Amino acid sequence: MTAYPRIGSVWAFRYPDAPQHDHEFRVTGVFTKDGVAYIESERLDSGALHRGRLDNSLDHAEPVGTDQACPTGRSGMHHD
Repeated sequence: MTAYPRIGSVWAFRYPDAPQHDHEFRVTGVFTKDGVAYIESERLDSGALHRGRLDNSLDHAEPVGTDQACPTGRSGMHHD
């Protein structure tokens, strides 16, 4: 992971062996539960929502931009 995800930031999955699965997503939430970091995101091409462990979600991801009009008005990580 080259950067830390912030709410509203846009990332791109780049699969080295399966480029047909490449896509971009917007981070909609980053949180920890029981000491494990999770990320919530929305695919930009389909609108599909995803939640998963931060480590696993960003294995093949790279930041590509930030949407300054973040609907939640928050950025960074919050703790539950």
